[in-house]
Amino acid sequence: MEHLSRRHVLQLLGATGAAVAGASAGARAAVPPSTVPQIGMSSPAAQWATRTAQVGPGLRARRIFADLAAGPTSQLRLVREAHAAGQLPVISYKAGGSIADTLAGRYDTVAAQAAAQLAAFGKPTAVTFWHEPHGNMTPAQFVAAQRRMVPIFQAGGASLRVGPLLNGFLLDRQVATFAQYAPDDLLARWNFFGIDTYESGTMTSPGTAKPAPRIGAARTFLTQRGFATLPLGIGEYNGYSAQTITDTGNALLTTSGVWFGCLWNSTGGKGVALSGDRLTAFRGTLAAATARSGLLA
Repeated sequence: MEHLSRRHVLQLLGATGAAVAGASAGARAAVPPSTVPQIGMSSPAAQWATRTAQVGPGLRARRIFADLAAGPTSQLRLVREAHAAGQLPVISYKAGGSIADTLAGRYDTVAAQAAAQLAAFGKPTAVTFWHEPHGNMTPAQFVAAQRRMVPIFQAGGASLRVGPLLNGFLLDRQVATFAQYAPDDLLARWNFFGIDTYESGTMTSPGTAKPAPRIGAARTFLTQRGFATLPLGIGEYNGYSAQTITDTGNALLTTSGVWFGCLWNSTGGKGVALSGDRLTAFRGTLAAATARSGLLA
């Protein structure tokens, strides 16, 4: 990969961290299929080919957004493409615009049909329902929806691993609120646990809250709750500087039990498309993950 020195790759490799050795008590099929974090990307489908060419080789996961309101085959083509490329699909389902319809059971059947479609591939697939719920619903509504939908998706088969992607910024100073979205019975049921994490502020005026520390904070949260070995997933991350992206890549590669981590590579919301030294930084993370895979092969 261009612009990557051997020193840069070795810096990103760092300490490998402890691999996940077993499932937490009560967790269902918690161990992911690989001890090397699957570093991937999230980008709109229309931009995927362009962004993939820009970052170069090494993508091992792909974040995909689907909607049960569009039927059980929503975004199935993108899932097929991810599997064909050797990438872990990380599928985020929502269900129209109202959580009330989910709680009323309107999407039970379509979720079961979607699970069957995904399981038919026979390959590991990460599934989440209603990512980043804070602000869209109450913790009680989220918990009720998870208790309803998670068993439906898990019934699709062992290749489907189901877990949440919560709002990572709550780990900064609102851990008590964060915990309301993750009661013990769900921590015991989920196959992985995840967050989305972004840098605070803006591109021209970055804030002090960075995405990398929340990865370790999520692991600490799980350890304190008694689920230290539950696999960890980062559905999306981004940063306003090369250093922030490098630091987050390091955190993904050195925090124990990280299953996947996808960088949001497009401009919108808190994300800014990769270019220049920020692009080089992400290439470094991909190179380090690839090198680590070779060392463990």
